[in-house]
Amino acid sequence: MRLSYIQSGLWLLMLAAVQLALFPLFVGMMFQEKFILGAIKWGGLIPQTPGNWQLIFWIQALVCVAGIPMLAKFYYPQMGEDIKKIFAGENPKVLKIALLSGFSLFVAWEAIAIGCWLIPAGVVVGFFLIYPILTTLGAWKFWGYRPHQTRITAMTIVTIGSLFALKVPAIFAATAIQGFLGILAAIVGGIAFSSYLLLTYRGTRSLHPLPFSAIALGTLLGFASLSLILPLPGIAISMPLWELPRLMVGSLILGILALVGYAFTAYGILLAGVTRGATAIACVPALFVLFGSILIQDFLDLKQIFALVIVILGLLVLITEPMVRQDWYD
Repeated sequence: MRLSYIQSGLWLLMLAAVQLALFPLFVGMMFQEKFILGAIKWGGLIPQTPGNWQLIFWIQALVCVAGIPMLAKFYYPQMGEDIKKIFAGENPKVLKIALLSGFSLFVAWEAIAIGCWLIPAGVVVGFFLIYPILTTLGAWKFWGYRPHQTRITAMTIVTIGSLFALKVPAIFAATAIQGFLGILAAIVGGIAFSSYLLLTYRGTRSLHPLPFSAIALGTLLGFASLSLILPLPGIAISMPLWELPRLMVGSLILGILALVGYAFTAYGILLAGVTRGATAIACVPALFVLFGSILIQDFLDLKQIFALVIVILGLLVLITEPMVRQDWYD
Protein backbone atom coordinates (compact mmCIF):
# COMPACT_ATOMS: atom_id res chain seq x y z
CA MET A 1 0.00 0.00 0.00
CA ARG A 2 2.79 2.41 0.85
CA LEU A 3 4.45 1.80 -2.51
CA SER A 4 1.20 2.62 -4.31
CA TYR A 5 0.86 5.82 -2.22
CA ILE A 6 4.33 6.96 -3.26
CA GLN A 7 3.77 6.24 -6.93
CA SER A 8 0.34 7.94 -6.89
CA GLY A 9 1.95 10.98 -5.28
CA LEU A 10 4.70 11.06 -7.90
CA TRP A 11 2.18 11.00 -10.74
CA LEU A 12 0.24 13.83 -9.11
CA LEU A 13 3.46 15.83 -8.77
CA MET A 14 4.34 15.27 -12.40
CA LEU A 15 0.88 16.51 -13.38
CA ALA A 16 1.60 19.56 -11.21
CA ALA A 17 4.88 19.97 -13.10
CA VAL A 18 2.91 19.93 -16.37
CA GLN A 19 0.76 22.77 -15.02
CA LEU A 20 3.80 24.75 -13.91
CA ALA A 21 5.32 24.32 -17.38
CA LEU A 22 2.16 25.35 -19.24
CA PHE A 23 1.57 28.37 -17.01
CA PRO A 24 4.41 30.62 -18.30
CA LEU A 25 3.53 29.70 -21.89
CA PHE A 26 -0.02 31.00 -21.40
CA VAL A 27 1.25 34.07 -19.54
CA GLY A 28 3.60 34.79 -22.44
CA MET A 29 0.68 34.56 -24.88
CA MET A 30 -1.28 37.09 -22.81
CA PHE A 31 1.46 39.61 -23.62
CA GLN A 32 2.53 38.49 -27.10
CA GLU A 33 0.42 37.06 -29.93
CA LYS A 34 1.29 33.49 -30.95
CA PHE A 35 0.07 30.79 -33.30
CA ILE A 36 -1.18 27.85 -31.20
CA LEU A 37 -0.40 24.52 -32.90
CA GLY A 38 0.57 26.56 -35.95
CA ALA A 39 -3.07 27.33 -36.76
CA ILE A 40 -4.90 29.38 -34.09
CA LYS A 41 -3.73 32.97 -33.67
CA TRP A 42 -4.27 34.17 -30.11
CA GLY A 43 -2.73 36.45 -27.52
CA GLY A 44 -1.21 39.90 -27.29
CA LEU A 45 -4.08 41.05 -25.09
CA ILE A 46 -2.24 43.60 -22.95
CA PRO A 47 1.16 45.34 -22.91
CA GLN A 48 3.87 43.63 -20.90
CA THR A 49 4.23 45.93 -17.89
CA PRO A 50 4.76 45.23 -14.17
CA GLY A 51 1.24 46.47 -13.41
CA ASN A 52 -0.36 44.15 -15.98
CA TRP A 53 1.70 41.25 -14.65
CA GLN A 54 0.34 41.96 -11.17
CA LEU A 55 -3.21 42.11 -12.58
CA ILE A 56 -2.89 38.66 -14.15
CA PHE A 57 -1.36 37.32 -10.94
CA TRP A 58 -4.27 38.72 -8.90
CA ILE A 59 -6.96 37.28 -11.21
CA GLN A 60 -5.23 33.89 -11.14
CA ALA A 61 -5.12 33.93 -7.32
CA LEU A 62 -8.79 34.97 -7.20
CA VAL A 63 -9.81 32.07 -9.45
CA CYS A 64 -7.83 29.66 -7.26
CA VAL A 65 -9.54 30.82 -4.07
CA ALA A 66 -12.97 30.67 -5.74
CA GLY A 67 -12.27 27.21 -7.17
CA ILE A 68 -11.14 25.50 -3.96
CA PRO A 69 -14.72 25.19 -2.55
CA MET A 70 -15.82 23.58 -5.83
CA LEU A 71 -13.12 20.93 -5.50
CA ALA A 72 -14.01 20.44 -1.84
CA LYS A 73 -17.67 19.87 -2.68
CA PHE A 74 -16.73 16.66 -4.51
CA TYR A 75 -13.59 15.52 -2.70
CA TYR A 76 -13.75 16.90 0.87
CA PRO A 77 -17.17 18.32 1.88
CA GLN A 78 -16.08 19.03 5.46
CA MET A 79 -13.46 21.58 4.35
CA GLY A 80 -15.51 24.51 5.70
CA GLU A 81 -15.80 22.91 9.12
CA ASP A 82 -12.05 22.28 9.26
CA ILE A 83 -11.26 25.89 8.36
CA LYS A 84 -13.67 27.18 11.02
CA LYS A 85 -11.97 25.01 13.64
CA ILE A 86 -8.53 26.20 12.58
CA PHE A 87 -9.49 29.89 12.79
CA ALA A 88 -11.27 29.23 16.10
CA GLY A 89 -7.87 28.37 17.54
CA GLU A 90 -8.08 24.57 17.52
CA ASN A 91 -4.67 24.16 15.85
CA PRO A 92 -2.82 27.51 15.76
CA LYS A 93 0.43 25.89 14.62
CA VAL A 94 -1.14 24.54 11.41
CA LEU A 95 -2.75 27.93 10.77
CA LYS A 96 0.62 29.61 11.08
CA ILE A 97 2.20 27.06 8.72
CA ALA A 98 -0.56 27.56 6.11
CA LEU A 99 -0.20 31.35 6.27
CA LEU A 100 3.57 31.10 5.89
CA SER A 101 3.13 28.67 3.00
CA GLY A 102 0.93 31.14 1.11
CA PHE A 103 3.33 34.00 1.82
CA SER A 104 6.29 31.92 0.61
CA LEU A 105 4.46 31.17 -2.64
CA PHE A 106 3.76 34.89 -3.08
CA VAL A 107 7.44 35.75 -2.54
CA ALA A 108 8.51 33.06 -5.01
CA TRP A 109 6.13 34.39 -7.66
CA GLU A 110 7.17 38.01 -7.17
CA ALA A 111 10.88 37.16 -7.15
CA ILE A 112 10.60 35.23 -10.42
CA ALA A 113 8.61 38.09 -11.99
CA ILE A 114 11.24 40.65 -10.93
CA GLY A 115 14.02 38.40 -12.18
CA CYS A 116 12.35 38.01 -15.58
CA TRP A 117 12.09 41.80 -15.92
CA LEU A 118 15.82 42.17 -15.36
CA ILE A 119 17.39 39.18 -17.13
CA PRO A 120 16.23 36.44 -19.57
CA ALA A 121 13.85 33.82 -18.20
CA GLY A 122 16.34 31.03 -18.96
CA VAL A 123 18.88 32.54 -16.57
CA VAL A 124 16.22 33.09 -13.90
CA VAL A 125 15.01 29.49 -14.09
CA GLY A 126 18.58 28.22 -14.00
CA PHE A 127 19.28 29.86 -10.63
CA PHE A 128 15.73 29.16 -9.40
CA LEU A 129 16.54 25.44 -9.75
CA ILE A 130 18.46 25.54 -6.47
CA TYR A 131 15.14 24.75 -4.78
CA PRO A 132 15.30 20.90 -5.07
CA ILE A 133 18.66 20.94 -3.29
CA LEU A 134 17.42 23.36 -0.62
CA THR A 135 14.25 21.31 -0.11
CA THR A 136 16.24 18.11 0.34
CA LEU A 137 18.62 19.77 2.81
CA GLY A 138 15.66 21.29 4.68
CA ALA A 139 13.91 17.93 5.00
CA TRP A 140 17.17 16.43 6.28
CA LYS A 141 17.72 19.27 8.75
CA PHE A 142 14.17 19.50 10.17
CA TRP A 143 12.93 15.90 10.01
CA GLY A 144 16.05 13.79 9.59
CA TYR A 145 15.05 12.53 6.11
CA ARG A 146 18.54 11.74 4.91
CA PRO A 147 18.47 11.56 1.09
CA HIS A 148 19.20 8.15 -0.36
CA GLN A 149 21.86 7.85 -3.09
CA THR A 150 19.25 6.86 -5.68
CA ARG A 151 17.23 10.00 -5.02
CA ILE A 152 20.33 12.21 -5.16
CA THR A 153 21.14 10.64 -8.53
CA ALA A 154 17.62 11.31 -9.82
CA MET A 155 17.71 14.91 -8.60
CA THR A 156 21.10 15.53 -10.20
CA ILE A 157 20.04 14.05 -13.54
CA VAL A 158 16.75 15.98 -13.68
CA THR A 159 18.33 19.30 -12.65
CA ILE A 160 21.22 19.04 -15.14
CA GLY A 161 18.84 18.03 -17.92
CA SER A 162 16.53 20.97 -17.18
CA LEU A 163 19.48 23.39 -17.20
CA PHE A 164 20.65 22.07 -20.58
CA ALA A 165 17.14 22.47 -22.00
CA LEU A 166 17.12 26.23 -21.37
CA LYS A 167 18.08 28.78 -24.02
CA VAL A 168 20.39 31.38 -22.51
CA PRO A 169 21.89 34.23 -24.60
CA ALA A 170 25.62 34.87 -24.37
CA ILE A 171 25.07 38.36 -22.89
CA PHE A 172 22.14 38.10 -20.51
CA ALA A 173 22.07 41.54 -18.82
CA ALA A 174 22.43 45.13 -19.98
CA THR A 175 24.57 46.06 -16.95
CA ALA A 176 26.44 44.20 -14.23
CA ILE A 177 24.13 45.49 -11.50
CA GLN A 178 21.06 44.43 -13.49
CA GLY A 179 22.52 40.95 -13.91
CA PHE A 180 23.34 40.75 -10.19
CA LEU A 181 19.86 41.84 -9.12
CA GLY A 182 18.21 39.44 -11.57
CA ILE A 183 20.26 36.51 -10.30
CA LEU A 184 19.59 37.54 -6.69
CA ALA A 185 15.83 37.62 -7.40
CA ALA A 186 16.01 34.13 -8.93
CA ILE A 187 17.86 32.78 -5.89
CA VAL A 188 15.33 34.39 -3.53
CA GLY A 189 12.58 32.77 -5.60
CA GLY A 190 14.25 29.37 -5.25
CA ILE A 191 14.56 29.77 -1.47
CA ALA A 192 10.91 30.88 -1.19
CA PHE A 193 9.63 28.01 -3.34
CA SER A 194 11.63 25.53 -1.30
CA SER A 195 10.05 27.00 1.84
CA TYR A 196 6.60 26.64 0.24
CA LEU A 197 7.20 22.94 -0.46
CA LEU A 198 8.56 22.23 3.03
CA LEU A 199 5.73 24.12 4.74
CA THR A 200 3.10 22.45 2.57
CA TYR A 201 4.49 19.01 3.40
CA ARG A 202 4.54 19.80 7.11
CA GLY A 203 1.07 21.33 7.13
CA THR A 204 -0.69 18.61 5.11
CA ARG A 205 0.47 15.98 7.58
CA SER A 206 -1.77 17.65 10.17
CA LEU A 207 -4.53 19.08 7.97
CA HIS A 208 -6.21 17.78 4.81
CA PRO A 209 -4.58 19.26 1.65
CA LEU A 210 -7.73 21.07 0.50
CA PRO A 211 -8.41 23.21 3.62
CA PHE A 212 -4.66 23.77 3.94
CA SER A 213 -4.50 24.94 0.31
CA ALA A 214 -7.56 27.15 0.84
CA ILE A 215 -5.85 29.03 3.69
CA ALA A 216 -2.53 29.25 1.82
CA LEU A 217 -4.15 30.47 -1.40
CA GLY A 218 -6.28 32.95 0.55
CA THR A 219 -3.04 34.35 1.98
CA LEU A 220 -1.58 34.46 -1.53
CA LEU A 221 -4.63 36.42 -2.75
CA GLY A 222 -4.34 38.86 0.14
CA PHE A 223 -0.72 39.73 -0.64
CA ALA A 224 -1.45 39.80 -4.38
CA SER A 225 -4.22 42.34 -3.69
CA LEU A 226 -1.84 44.49 -1.64
CA SER A 227 0.76 44.42 -4.39
CA LEU A 228 -1.90 45.55 -6.87
CA ILE A 229 -3.38 48.44 -4.88
CA LEU A 230 -0.29 49.89 -3.19
CA PRO A 231 0.97 53.03 -4.98
CA LEU A 232 4.32 51.54 -5.98
CA PRO A 233 6.25 52.89 -9.01
CA GLY A 234 5.68 51.09 -12.30
CA ILE A 235 2.57 49.07 -11.33
CA ALA A 236 -0.05 51.15 -13.15
CA ILE A 237 -2.40 48.91 -15.17
CA SER A 238 -2.42 49.59 -18.92
CA MET A 239 -5.08 47.69 -20.87
CA PRO A 240 -7.40 48.41 -23.80
CA LEU A 241 -10.99 47.95 -22.62
CA TRP A 242 -12.04 45.97 -25.71
CA GLU A 243 -9.59 43.23 -24.72
CA LEU A 244 -11.22 42.77 -21.30
CA PRO A 245 -13.40 39.74 -22.30
CA ARG A 246 -10.42 37.86 -23.76
CA LEU A 247 -8.30 38.86 -20.78
CA MET A 248 -10.88 37.38 -18.41
CA VAL A 249 -11.03 34.13 -20.41
CA GLY A 250 -7.24 33.88 -20.48
CA SER A 251 -6.95 34.64 -16.77
CA LEU A 252 -9.63 32.04 -16.01
CA ILE A 253 -7.58 29.41 -17.86
CA LEU A 254 -4.49 30.47 -15.91
CA GLY A 255 -6.40 30.32 -12.62
CA ILE A 256 -7.70 26.81 -13.31
CA LEU A 257 -4.21 25.65 -14.26
CA ALA A 258 -2.79 27.15 -11.07
CA LEU A 259 -5.53 25.68 -8.86
CA VAL A 260 -5.00 22.19 -10.26
CA GLY A 261 -1.25 22.56 -9.87
CA TYR A 262 -1.41 23.71 -6.25
CA ALA A 263 -3.89 20.96 -5.31
CA PHE A 264 -1.80 18.26 -7.01
CA THR A 265 1.35 19.59 -5.32
CA ALA A 266 -0.24 19.45 -1.86
CA TYR A 267 -1.62 15.92 -2.38
CA GLY A 268 1.51 14.67 -4.13
CA ILE A 269 3.92 15.91 -1.46
CA LEU A 270 1.78 14.34 1.26
CA LEU A 271 1.81 10.94 -0.49
CA ALA A 272 5.30 10.83 -2.02
CA GLY A 273 7.31 12.93 0.42
CA VAL A 274 8.85 16.36 0.07
CA THR A 275 12.23 15.43 -1.44
CA ARG A 276 10.67 13.27 -4.13
CA GLY A 277 8.25 16.11 -4.78
CA ALA A 278 11.01 18.67 -5.24
CA THR A 279 12.82 16.39 -7.68
CA ALA A 280 9.68 15.67 -9.72
CA ILE A 281 8.86 19.38 -10.04
CA ALA A 282 12.45 20.11 -11.10
CA CYS A 283 11.54 18.80 -14.57
CA VAL A 284 9.42 21.93 -15.20
CA PRO A 285 11.99 23.78 -17.38
CA ALA A 286 12.38 20.78 -19.66
CA LEU A 287 8.59 20.39 -19.93
CA PHE A 288 8.30 24.12 -20.66
CA VAL A 289 10.68 23.72 -23.60
CA LEU A 290 8.85 20.61 -24.81
CA PHE A 291 5.37 22.19 -24.66
CA GLY A 292 6.71 25.35 -26.30
CA SER A 293 7.86 23.28 -29.26
CA ILE A 294 4.43 21.61 -29.50
CA LEU A 295 2.07 24.51 -28.82
CA ILE A 296 3.81 27.55 -30.32
CA GLN A 297 6.22 25.84 -32.73
CA ASP A 298 9.35 26.89 -30.82
CA PHE A 299 11.38 24.07 -32.34
CA LEU A 300 14.00 22.20 -30.32
CA ASP A 301 17.67 22.07 -31.22
CA LEU A 302 19.83 18.98 -30.76
CA LYS A 303 21.06 20.09 -27.33
CA GLN A 304 17.51 20.50 -26.04
CA ILE A 305 16.44 17.11 -27.39
CA PHE A 306 19.41 15.55 -25.60
CA ALA A 307 18.44 17.44 -22.42
CA LEU A 308 14.87 16.08 -22.57
CA VAL A 309 16.23 12.54 -22.84
CA ILE A 310 18.35 13.20 -19.72
CA VAL A 311 15.30 14.48 -17.81
CA ILE A 312 13.24 11.43 -18.82
CA LEU A 313 16.01 9.13 -17.55
CA GLY A 314 16.12 11.03 -14.26
CA LEU A 315 12.35 10.77 -13.83
CA LEU A 316 12.50 7.04 -14.53
CA VAL A 317 15.08 6.70 -11.75
CA LEU A 318 12.77 8.66 -9.43
CA ILE A 319 9.69 6.59 -10.29
CA THR A 320 11.45 3.25 -9.82
CA GLU A 321 13.23 4.32 -6.61
CA PRO A 322 10.27 3.41 -4.33
CA MET A 323 10.45 -0.15 -5.69
CA VAL A 324 13.96 -0.39 -4.27
CA ARG A 325 13.29 1.48 -1.02
CA GLN A 326 10.07 0.71 0.79
CA ASP A 327 10.15 3.66 3.20
CA TRP A 328 7.37 6.18 2.85
CA TYR A 329 8.38 9.68 3.84
CA ASP A 330 12.16 10.02 3.95
